[in-house]
Amino acid sequence: MKLLVFQGSPRPQGFTQLVLDSFLQGAANKGASAEVVRLADKNIRQCTGCYSCWYDTPGVCAQQGDDMAGILEQMRSCDVEVYATPLYACGMTAPTKRVIERALPLLLPFLVDDREGLTAHPVRPPVREGRAMALISVCGFPEVEHFSSLVGQFRALARVSGRTLAGVLLRPGSESMLFLEQLGKTGQEVLDGFRRAGEELAERGRVSPETEETVRRPWTRNLQASREQANAFWSVRIEHARAARRGTETRSFEEAAKEDMRILLTSLATRFDGGSAAALQATIQFDVRGSQPGRWNLEIRDGECLFQEGMAASPTLTIHTSAEIWRAIASGRLDGGKAFWDGQYTVDGDLGLLRRFPALFGGRNGPIAGR
Repeated sequence: MKLLVFQGSPRPQGFTQLVLDSFLQGAANKGASAEVVRLADKNIRQCTGCYSCWYDTPGVCAQQGDDMAGILEQMRSCDVEVYATPLYACGMTAPTKRVIERALPLLLPFLVDDREGLTAHPVRPPVREGRAMALISVCGFPEVEHFSSLVGQFRALARVSGRTLAGVLLRPGSESMLFLEQLGKTGQEVLDGFRRAGEELAERGRVSPETEETVRRPWTRNLQASREQANAFWSVRIEHARAARRGTETRSFEEAAKEDMRILLTSLATRFDGGSAAALQATIQFDVRGSQPGRWNLEIRDGECLFQEGMAASPTLTIHTSAEIWRAIASGRLDGGKAFWDGQYTVDGDLGLLRRFPALFGGRNGPIAGR
């Protein structure tokens, strides 16, 4: 099987590429070949709607001198077109849309029944019938519903051009993938799902509904915590940019974000398992010193966990730690139990609540796990 992959992100190493890499690895595992066209590197002018390719120079676009002629030849010879685009303004990126619009020479102008009772265009020989297309998309919003306009457009595009939509692979909450170590098992399952999607497309000609469901699986059911984490992410990004302009920040943004206590603590809130602690009413206070001093707390009420700035009035548990120690525990570089018993951080209040961290927040390296 021959895949033609349109990478429509203007960011060559962003989250679109992250999931696409796993997908392409899966396709290669099953013997498929893939040509990847990075649209950000191509000169593709917009369609002028002249229809010359239908009546004056049949099958040949009137616009010459850009990169589209070569792309059309690639489209004529592939088995599956894969469109990988981040969600921009509820749709595909502009370069992706230009490619699709400029593919008009591959169709004939005549109208036919698409066998579902709707009108469509037949393909222009030598383009063969039965071709397929697939969609890969990521977005920052946590809900999959934000992709509905994009998916609807691709379903319509497939129908009117005689193609099968063989896979719809959507990843909401994509910024969270910057913190794969905090996502743990769920993050790995999503990446494995993209790899499996590539294998299925190459081997069976379509992606299974089960795999489509795996890659779009929400990181958390706690949408408010997800929003709080996104807000922390953007606060860190703004602060990082200001410090970089002043010359006081030399780390990359990715490094800074992974070390920020607000990101680490909002990550705990998103991983909170309310089902196992529906009756729990508690406040966990973090009193942090070191390179990022501050006070933040997690309030657990009615099966939800919310991140808050400042000092709680009556915390159930207070954790006194340096930012360096908590970062090491969160990343798995330091065993939380050993750090506690060695006195690297201290607590006041309900020690039993501390012991429940692995169950409450879905991790094996809890602060005093195994002790």
